[in-house]
Amino acid sequence: MTAPNPNAHLPAVPEEGQYRLGDDFVTDASDVWLNTTWPDGTQIVVAEPEGWEGLEFITPIDTSGGRDGGLDGPQSIAPRMLPVQGAIVAPDPATLRRAIAAVRRKLGPRKRVVWEQYDFGQERRLAMICRAQGDFRATPVYGTAMGGVATQIRFSLVAANPPYKLSSGPPEFVDIGLPVDSVSGRTYSKTYSYTYGASTNPGGIGQAENTGDVDAWPLFEITGPVNSPIIDNETTGRSFLVVGNIAAGDVVTIDSRTGRVTPANYRLVGRPWVLVPGVNNLRWRASSGSFDPSANLRVIWRSTSE
Repeated sequence: MTAPNPNAHLPAVPEEGQYRLGDDFVTDASDVWLNTTWPDGTQIVVAEPEGWEGLEFITPIDTSGGRDGGLDGPQSIAPRMLPVQGAIVAPDPATLRRAIAAVRRKLGPRKRVVWEQYDFGQERRLAMICRAQGDFRATPVYGTAMGGVATQIRFSLVAANPPYKLSSGPPEFVDIGLPVDSVSGRTYSKTYSYTYGASTNPGGIGQAENTGDVDAWPLFEITGPVNSPIIDNETTGRSFLVVGNIAAGDVVTIDSRTGRVTPANYRLVGRPWVLVPGVNNLRWRASSGSFDPSANLRVIWRSTSE
């Protein structure tokens, strides 16, 4: 007798259900949990959406050619489509209508929704930012149904582009302070209290681990005082400079994906970098002036997977 396939069934996970429709990556009381039993006895059962596991690549038709009839040029990634099909079973018609309304509210027009589920390959919960597309259909099931009244449901979600999965729950972050300057050379005795040699500028160091398999775009939060900080990813060799004197207690944020800086009176030299899969060694330092140990760089990210 062969051992059962552990991937043939949904795993036992400590969350409230296998799939979640929510407004954010962090759970909320208004979330709709699927493949679980609600406190009022309602059950919503759905199959895993077909588009969860893979990406669809598209090559534009105008790049075709060559003697072998092959396609040339880079491939683009199509929006990820998640067709969701399942059924709702409730103890009575009024409870069924409330369950249908709860799902429908999450799928409003032009409304962002987060689809979250347990991912076998990553062995953790991942989520995608989506929007509803097309119709939400609730088709009554005629005849008797075990457990109460039932309806079939069907709706489609389209993920953002690039349609990557992000770690759900609170975001990951690392805080990196700035050490006080150290001085090279030697100091004379108290009679001739004089130090010579240049002060070193080692900067603050830290690590950020992207546990996914594709690049993650972090958010940088710099708290002053610091003058024109330089922020390095020593793992990739990329760096950028924030131009301006950030006063004590002031906070400057940089969105690495868009390059947006807040407040807007600061500008960048160089492009904010990504966190590659694995451990990234980070360093930051002031361009000039003395370090202040109250200055801080916070790097915030979500590990990202295909």
